[in-house]
Order: sequence, then structure tokens, then C-alpha cells
Amino acid sequence: MKDFSLSDVRLFTKAAQLGGLTPAADVLNVPKASASRQLQRLEATVGHQLLHRGAARFALTDEGREFLVAAQHVLTILDDVMLNLSSGGNAVSGRLRIAVPHYYGRALLTSHLSGFMSACPQLDVVVETGKDRIDLFRDETDVAIRRGREGCDDLVARHLKNEPLMLCAAPAYLAPHAPLDSLADLAPHTFLTADAEGRKREIHLATTEKTHRVRVDSVCQSDDLELILQLTLSGRGIALLPASLAMPQVEAGLLVPVLPALALKPQEINLVYLPARRNSPKIKTFVDYMLGVFRAS
Repeated sequence: MKDFSLSDVRLFTKAAQLGGLTPAADVLNVPKASASRQLQRLEATVGHQLLHRGAARFALTDEGREFLVAAQHVLTILDDVMLNLSSGGNAVSGRLRIAVPHYYGRALLTSHLSGFMSACPQLDVVVETGKDRIDLFRDETDVAIRRGREGCDDLVARHLKNEPLMLCAAPAYLAPHAPLDSLADLAPHTFLTADAEGRKREIHLATTEKTHRVRVDSVCQSDDLELILQLTLSGRGIALLPASLAMPQVEAGLLVPVLPALALKPQEINLVYLPARRNSPKIKTFVDYMLGVFRAS
């Protein structure tokens, strides 16, 4: 097996990220004249062309996409180790990238992120919202807050909390319809959901006993729970919302619970990260901090 040049691998990953050799060379302070030679040397070592490049095209080949996942993984681990060694294994520094879904991210981090940043003043924190299903193997994100355990088989998932859910609708929406006494009564209604598995005319409602598949008139789906809330308030349908988001509207009389006797299964909220990075000081510190906060609450 041929030895890789780490600088060649880093140039390749940065070029893939930025969409070109020239911007990658600028960021890494590599002479532009040698950037192309470095990529060619890496491709010769790998034995495959990694990038399509031309005047109007710059894209990863199939082999390039496969190599990129492994390259990013290795470089991240090495960077973590070097950072830990250079700091004497004590101070937590560098950059921590956190990906969170819109509502849950803000709701969970608003009260706790400031305290974490005060405890780790040398750590630069980047929070990316709206990313519930980010691919940690391909993205530079360090840790993500995720709803449920779907897609977590190859990740470390640490449980933060269970969020109660409730079905609700605006009084004006419910007024012209017949009373709702069972799941079957949802059939003529429009359903608003953040469920990634939603289908055009079918919803999945998980109770403590089983998951029910219910045919409805139509489904509106968005990964932005606050958008779902606004659509519900404007009378566009029945929504499945976190109780913490819906209850203030219910108490104000703007929303009404639907099938309140239905024992809905709470939404599981987890912190997820790559198994190979479980000893990364910045990730470990953040995960331990968040777990401590929620265990104490």
C-alpha cells in the first residue's frame, strides 16, 4: 500500500468542500501552481480519478465521493488528537459545530448554550439550525441534536429528553366539521406534520401501544415546527406538535386539543455524534455538559 501525503488529502477535502482547487489553495496557503500537481499525486496514489475538473465542471467522481468520506473522517480524528496534545489534554479549544432542527435546537440550546460557552471560553461554537437529518459522515458537523433514533444505527446517540406531543387545531378549523372521537374521524381532515415519513394522504401516529397508519384527506409536511404552528393557528388543519410549543396557544384559546385521551408516544430527543470521535475533548465536554443539565432538571 502506498503512503498518502496528508497535505494532498487535506487539499482534496478542502477542494471538494469549496468547489474548486483555487479556493482550496487560497485557504490552505498552497501555491496555485502546485495544487493541481498535489491532486494528481493523490489520484495516482489512490489509483482513481477523484474529481471531474474542467472549465464548466468541478465535481466528485464516484470514487471521489467514497474517498472523501474516509478522508474527512481521518483528518477530523487527527485534528482532534493534535489539538488535545497541543493543549496538554486540558483546555478545550478549537471549533465546535452543532447542527440542530429549528424549534428543538432553539428550545434546548437557548437556556444552556451561554453557560457552556462561559465554561469553555477558548472554544468557538457554530450552531447551524434547520439540520435535523445531517449526514455526520460527510459534513463537518461535530454533534447534532436529532428527533428520534431513526438513522442513528452507526452513530452514538445520547438521550436528552422525551418531549410530549399533542394533536391540536384552531377552533375556526374544527367548527364546520363533525366532532372527532376516534382516529378514523381524522380521514376527512388536512394534517400538518413534521414527520419525515409523511405521505401525501397518510400519517403515522405513534401511541404508547402501537403506531397507527391513518388515511387523511391531505398532508402538509415541513421540518420547521414553528411554520407548522403558524399554519395551524391560521386554520389550515390538524397538527401534531410538541406540547411545549402548542400548550401556550391552547391556554390562550387559540388552539384546541384534538383526541386528548389518545396516549401519544413522546418524541425522543438525542445528541448524536460519530463513534470514532467519542474521545474528542470538545465533543465529550459538550455532550457531558448537556447530559448533566438535563439530568439535573
